[in-house]
Amino acid sequence: MGTNEYYSGNRELAVQLGCSVKKYRTKGIKYILPPENGDSWLIDVHPAPGLFVTDAYFSLHQPVTRIYEIEQPGLWLFSLSTGDVTIMEQGKKSRRLQRGIHLLVNQGKPCKVIFGSSETICYTSTWIFADFLADYLKERGRGEELRVEDALTWLSHFYNTPEVLMAFEQLKYTIRISIAPFMYYESKIIEILSLILCGVQNQGYSEMFIAPKRPKHLTYQNIKLLWRVKEELDKDILSPPNVEQLARIAGMGTTKLRQAFKVYYKLTIADYVRQEKMNYALRLLSNDEMSVQNISTFLGYASPSKFTVAFKRVHGFTPRDARKTFNI
Repeated sequence: MGTNEYYSGNRELAVQLGCSVKKYRTKGIKYILPPENGDSWLIDVHPAPGLFVTDAYFSLHQPVTRIYEIEQPGLWLFSLSTGDVTIMEQGKKSRRLQRGIHLLVNQGKPCKVIFGSSETICYTSTWIFADFLADYLKERGRGEELRVEDALTWLSHFYNTPEVLMAFEQLKYTIRISIAPFMYYESKIIEILSLILCGVQNQGYSEMFIAPKRPKHLTYQNIKLLWRVKEELDKDILSPPNVEQLARIAGMGTTKLRQAFKVYYKLTIADYVRQEKMNYALRLLSNDEMSVQNISTFLGYASPSKFTVAFKRVHGFTPRDARKTFNI
């Protein structure tokens, strides 16, 4: 029979969570979990046929399993701030999501998502269905093409970038305020896809020049080990393993690991850790419960000024500038 996300977004998940429903301000629908779950909700906005954007913040007393059987092909882009979420796809290993941006490519096969109860789940996501993409590109008539199946080749570092994260954070607070016109949401989703495509296309171009240089050549086995190294770093970016520990995971010497990591990710390990710390800081700044000084201390900086310098080096603007974009 299938599930109906194409037409109703998170309505069926909301029923499964026992939510009540109310129209949310001038745009969107807010699903409110039962009172015993505390301040818990999901907000859906449906700006165009084939497009949903969602912001969710909820706690559960026990895990909830949702099986998605969506007929229409589409992309689910998912920016996870906190929470225990596991995705299980046919023919693939289950993956418990770390904090960051994730992608699910739907081609009509069932997919299971387990929402855990160990911590509050907070995420912003978008369902982008194939007909929305086709209609958007057809209307502009510029010969550009993007198909759902193209996303099967995207690696995580194409969409886990500071620019894409910033776009999702802006989207999150716009959904919560829920007063922007529908074209804002369409434009923001197209911006996110465009940022991803910039990485995909530029990465492919640069690899044409890197691959033939044998001293810097990476085998597929090397690359798989580098993915494992990155996963270990992402588990706790505030207290990452040292280079010696990472080298043991990769089965390389420390010098080889440093060189291979920089060739593949275009960053040193230290720069990657610094970048991801500042991405984490960006998420903290989008919430007004912590001051800049609190955040700098939490991240281990000796003073707010040192934190500001590090943040600006990565993002190109100061923490206070970031807060202005969130109207904080």
